[in-house]
Amino acid sequence: MRKSLVIATVAILTTAGAAHAQMGGRRADMFTGADSNHDGRISRAEFLAARNARFVELDRNRDGVISAADFPRLAAFAAAKAKMDALITGADANRDGRVTREELANAPTTMFDMADTNHDEFVDQSELAAFRANARTMRGGL
Repeated sequence: MRKSLVIATVAILTTAGAAHAQMGGRRADMFTGADSNHDGRISRAEFLAARNARFVELDRNRDGVISAADFPRLAAFAAAKAKMDALITGADANRDGRVTREELANAPTTMFDMADTNHDEFVDQSELAAFRANARTMRGGL
């Protein structure tokens, strides 16, 4: 179960497919722009701040939660919808099908943990490159 959630998380947050298009063509990579102090590496705190700042982007219908209703066109793409559902489920602490700001802030940092291969609480450029390459491989080389 955890492995499938990890794969779904990586796929959704780094894909250039339907979810990417629905987010206004911007990269849905939670690491992009996260290095707020520009030291060439991303701390867990920077990652969390960047992820939490994206809440507004993800809450497209402005109802105060992230849910499938924010991505209606994904329904036409079964695989993408399943991945988004898995992502929401992973952060949805009370299992109501919606992710609040608080739930997102307290959600597991699975992507960060996967990228931080030396477990030093930072993702450096080489770890990030390896993480992105692995994500491309899991998506079939997109």
